[in-house]
Amino acid sequence: MAFVIAEPCVDVKDTACVKVCPVDCIYDLEGENQLYIHPTECIDCGACQPECPVQAIFPLSDVPAQWASYIEKNAKAFEGREIHASATGGGSDGVAAPAAPNELDAIRKLLEQVSAKKLAPEAALEQVVPALKKLGIHVG
Repeated sequence: MAFVIAEPCVDVKDTACVKVCPVDCIYDLEGENQLYIHPTECIDCGACQPECPVQAIFPLSDVPAQWASYIEKNAKAFEGREIHASATGGGSDGVAAPAAPNELDAIRKLLEQVSAKKLAPEAALEQVVPALKKLGIHVG
């Protein structure tokens, strides 16, 4: 799990974060009062965090102590749910399927290598763009 959505999202569910997520891993799950980030689909890019108008999204290691319970809540939100991708992306229909986990894993590994300065960003980009295209995300 890379990012966690905490208490400020409860009963707000603003979807600005959903619109910028490159892998559509933020969901409005049926029967829930907040949005959730799928713990294995998230590629830890951080694009969602600055877009959240209520500052509810935190890296796992930076969740404020008063909202620590949201770490488990986010992790368990997807247990026992069959997830199906919506036609418009971003699981906003309440159910979404992990799309092409091999591509997501490859992108995640490339980003980790760039973060660890083991791979030049330009070299990673050459590999990330085709993987994103396989996911239906077209980069200009």
